[in-house]
Amino acid sequence: MSDAMKEIETTVLIVGGGPVGLLGGQLLARRGVKVLIAEKYLQRLDSPKAHALNPRSLEICAAAGLPMDEIHGVATRKADGARVWMMETLSGPPIGSIAYERQDDAVRSVTPWPLINIAQPQFEAVLERAVLARPGVTLRRGLEWQTSLQLADGVTSTLQDRVTGEIVKVRSRYVIACDGAGSAVRDSLGIAMDGPEGIANFMTIHFEANLRATLGDRLGILYFLFGPGLNGTLIAYDVEKTWVLMHPCGPDSTPDEFDEATCRAAVLAAVGTPVPDLQIRGVKGWKMSAQIARTYRDGNVFLAGDAGHRFPPTGGLGLNTGIGDIDNLAWKIAAVEAGWAGPDLLETYEPERRIIAQTNMGQSLANTFRLGTLFEALGYGPDRTVDEATYRARLADPESRTRIDDAVTFQKDHFDSLRLQLGFAYGDTLKEDDILPISQFTPKCVVGARLPHVELTDCRSTLDLVDPDGLTLLAGVAADLSSMPDRLGVPLAQWLEGRDFAVGVDTWSVRMGLEPQGAVLVRPDGHILAVTSSGGPDEVQRLTVALSTYLATPVAAVLTGVT
Repeated sequence: MSDAMKEIETTVLIVGGGPVGLLGGQLLARRGVKVLIAEKYLQRLDSPKAHALNPRSLEICAAAGLPMDEIHGVATRKADGARVWMMETLSGPPIGSIAYERQDDAVRSVTPWPLINIAQPQFEAVLERAVLARPGVTLRRGLEWQTSLQLADGVTSTLQDRVTGEIVKVRSRYVIACDGAGSAVRDSLGIAMDGPEGIANFMTIHFEANLRATLGDRLGILYFLFGPGLNGTLIAYDVEKTWVLMHPCGPDSTPDEFDEATCRAAVLAAVGTPVPDLQIRGVKGWKMSAQIARTYRDGNVFLAGDAGHRFPPTGGLGLNTGIGDIDNLAWKIAAVEAGWAGPDLLETYEPERRIIAQTNMGQSLANTFRLGTLFEALGYGPDRTVDEATYRARLADPESRTRIDDAVTFQKDHFDSLRLQLGFAYGDTLKEDDILPISQFTPKCVVGARLPHVELTDCRSTLDLVDPDGLTLLAGVAADLSSMPDRLGVPLAQWLEGRDFAVGVDTWSVRMGLEPQGAVLVRPDGHILAVTSSGGPDEVQRLTVALSTYLATPVAAVLTGVT
């Protein structure tokens, strides 16, 4: 080891400066934790990639202090991204269409932030500006992770500056691998990925073109192409500029096979009409997988985002699951570092998040297979091809047309997953909801669930009352806050209905199914830690034990006689 080797000390090293890594830096630094984000690429990759931020992800962004007006300012216009179309070509008549998620104002009864479509680089740009403006977090581009060695007092990592060749040693208490589906950190730990790796193969062709006139009133975010011609999927990040064609290909295909001429021909076949302003921006191979890491943790090294799970894109759950990962992990690391939670709290990260990944991956796979009903209705064979005569006959035959329309309607769960987005819980308290359609969501005030959104009379949400730096107690109008323990050593924000907040219809406690004396204890990530329906010393003591047990603090040991 050279004496000239640069050494850096930080509390958390985040490997990877994509959206999950950047958000991790924001969440940790905002809580006073020192962070270094090491990103191997010198510049942000401009391939659009993910396009949807669901309501829960946007709630997390708002709670993290991100500029929501900037995020919405670069998002796809709501009218442009509100539907999904099934077509033969963009210029031809549609086979059918379906609404894309809940983007209307009606969904505001359950969340202040309806889903938006936004190209991943645009989202990353907003994140990066926020991170660079925040003290306590450093973003180093061109710094590539090589190895990590876990010691008794933390982790020593070796990285290399890809421009100067300089070797940098980073000493940290924790390492969070946010370095994507091909995570080098995960591979170095020998953590296996469980599940199928090669479900399908695609070449993603990133191109620019203004196709608004071509589409007319058939505006949408996704276009699934069927028929005897080119089959694939078009993503309209910006109908007037930014597009991606996901072109099916063989497992051995390489980007070299898709030169400028090949890419232009593919795009023109998908559009079905000349595109005078067409520009090919890039092409990249991509393999659809459905895998989850066997473990999310090795000592003080954690996996988050695509490093821990790879989903089919059907459903837009990959990035959003990663955002949930880092939100869950960041507050726990901060709580341990601040001393109000024990180190064993970190053991809750994997069981809480891995089950969510399993559920979301299962739904992504189901969405992929759900599209098979359309292929079947349109006359496709087992090899997923259809001849011209069969295809035209199916579209012309009234009975076949009914089956096609039913197959389009059958895609609803693919494009309306509000319960997966907002209705998940840590634990089994919402297990009975698993039999419901994933579009059916009813907020519930139960342990492990996200605190239900209720609009307050001052136009804020109950979610805005959650303290990101500690626990939050929301109490009914008749609750006695004086009975709450005040020597737990835990930051506790207390909000009493009628004194500190009010709702416009009924009362908050009624809306939550509680007695006026009831209260809800909420974690920094907005999930419910404990509920007392009617108050009283016994329930308060039970709530206290639940708190200290979960936080792995010694308080429960001195509260004898409580079960």
